[in-house]
This record gives sequence, structure tokens and C-alpha cells, in this order.
Amino acid sequence: MKILDITHFYSNRGGGIKTYINNKINYFSKFEDIQHTLLIPSEEDSVYYKEKTKVITLKSPQLLFSKNYRLIVNPVKLAKIIEEIEPDIVEIGSPFLIPSVVNYLKEKKGFKVLGFFHSDLEKVSNNLLKGKNLIRPLIRKYVYKTYVEMDLVIAPSLYAKKYLNTVGIYNVEVVPHGINLDVFMNSQVNKSLRYQYAIEEDKIVLIYVGRFSPDKNFPQLLKIFKTLNFLRPKKFHFLLVGDGVLKEEIYDQLDGNFTVIDYVEDRQEIIKLYKISDIFVTASKTDTFGFSLIEAQACGLPVVAYNENAFPEVCYYKDLLCKDSLDFIHKVINLSENLEKVEADKIQRFVKENFDINKTMEKLITVYKKVLNH
Repeated sequence: MKILDITHFYSNRGGGIKTYINNKINYFSKFEDIQHTLLIPSEEDSVYYKEKTKVITLKSPQLLFSKNYRLIVNPVKLAKIIEEIEPDIVEIGSPFLIPSVVNYLKEKKGFKVLGFFHSDLEKVSNNLLKGKNLIRPLIRKYVYKTYVEMDLVIAPSLYAKKYLNTVGIYNVEVVPHGINLDVFMNSQVNKSLRYQYAIEEDKIVLIYVGRFSPDKNFPQLLKIFKTLNFLRPKKFHFLLVGDGVLKEEIYDQLDGNFTVIDYVEDRQEIIKLYKISDIFVTASKTDTFGFSLIEAQACGLPVVAYNENAFPEVCYYKDLLCKDSLDFIHKVINLSENLEKVEADKIQRFVKENFDINKTMEKLITVYKKVLNH
């Protein structure tokens, strides 16, 4: 089986799409009958191997709104590479430009086209425009036009599938993301290591891992932190891990009790950061899944987040999901005073039962075979 992954959003600075594809690269390396190729934009054209996966990069310009991502804009080069690879399945991980080229070639070459619905464009634009989303109908039409011609659309959650159904896309299969549980659950880290990050032992550490960007509702998270600092001046320490356009806002908004750590590639390092923390927090309202929530829970952390998106599906403690920022603040404070009641073993068992990488990748391969045999 020849599988070709194409996406704009595979960045050296991380992100859920990169994590998903890297999981595929690691898992597919076990199989002799799977030939996996990854096609992504980069500064230069190149070819190299990552484990058994052939990685092809196309020289592409940077996106205007993000220094970390590039856009494949050369349809001739893209088409030529697809014709040379002769894939059985092309999986598209982003909705811009690529689908039109791939769908044009699929009838001619006979391969199957799958789209992975990673990002809810409607909610992202709504969040960026602060609810005044006049282009919402256009986005719905674009999503429909992009995915309706594909042989199958993969959604990472029931939330994403239901959204696609409302747009008019019904050929949808849910395949949740997964993580390597052996790596996350078997690492032994003591909270005494907090001193390495200048965090006092008696603080309640709230950790956020992700982009510092408007689409993640990051400004509201900073306001929540600021309010918590005001209400409980010596109680909390905020650990912010990642990168993004709003990085400087952290220093402008917060007076103290915080540590900023740049994007972390090493999984053992990110696990250590989770395990010296007490509570994972995010104010995002746009995620179709939430990798960092799963990773944090695999390390035994409770999650405080909004009752939005796929979060009711991926969070063990449903009662920690919030309706607004005041509710968010109340639940963080209440949880911080009752951490001894957190059942870390049950949180980890929930992750093991639902998001084991071996189970999710087995389902993905089953989906691929089903599409090829249809």
C-alpha cells in the first residue's frame, strides 16, 4: 500500500498535524507492505528519509500570518511528484490549494483521496473576528466544495464529524488521534525538579502547552491568569510552553509568577514539564481534538478547559469543563484547593482505553483498506 501525505502545516515548531504525521511515520515503519511518503513545503526542494518514510520538500513561500508555516503554490511541481510516486492513497492534511490539484489527478491516475479534517475554519475565523463573522457562509461553502469530492474524510472526533455533517459532508469516518503511552506513562519524574525552572515547591503550577496565538484564544487565557494572580497572589505559577505571535503579550500582561519555555521538541522534556505541574489549562475554543490535553492526562493531570469543541470527548473530568471565564477561574481555584481528590490513575486509564497510538493507528489502516476495497 502506497500512502502519500500532503500538508502545508508540518512545521519545525510543532503543532497537532506534525504530531499526527510523526506518529504515522513511527507506526508505519513496522510494516514492510506500507510505503509512506510525506510531501511538505520548505525553504528549499529536497528529499530525505525519516525512519522508512520518504520526505519530499517543495520550495514554498511563508504564510503572511505565520512565520512557522509555508504554502505550496506550485501546482505543476505538486502534480509531477504525485505522478512519479503513483500512490494508492493520497491523504490531504490542509484545505488550501492542494485538494484542487489532487482531485483533478485522481480520476486520471486512479488513486483514492482522503482528507483529514484537522481544523475547524469556521470556528477559527469566528474566534479571530470576535464573533463578527460575516464570511461564515463563504467558509461553509468552501469546506463543502473542498471535501465533497474526496473518497473519504477522516475526523479526529465526533464533534468534527457532526460539524462536517451540518455542512453537507457525510462520507466521514472518525479516527481519534493517539499517543505513545509507554513514553508518557512510564517516565518517572519528581516534582522536586521544579527548581530547574525557578518554580517554588509550594506553588500550584498551571501548565499550558500550545501556540501563543489568537486562534487558540490565548489573550483570554492571559486575562484568566492575571485574575488568578489578583485573587490568589501567592498561590499559582503559570508555566507556558510553546511559541507564537502573542509571546510578548505574556510579559506585558503578567506581573510575575510565570515561566515561558520555548517550543520543546524532545518528548522526555515535555513529559517532565507536565509531571512537575498540577493542572493543565487551555482557553481554546477551536480544537477539533486537542493533543496536548491527551498528553497531559497521560501524565495524570486534570484538565480545565471550555466545554467546547471535542473537549467533552477527550477530557476525563467533565465537571471541570467551563461555560465562561468566571466559571473557569472558579473551577481552577476550587480544584487547586482539592488536588488530593484528583484520581490520576483513573485519568491515565481513560487515556489508555481511548487514545493508545496502537489502537488508533490500527483503525486508520483499517480505514485505508476499506477505501481501497470499496
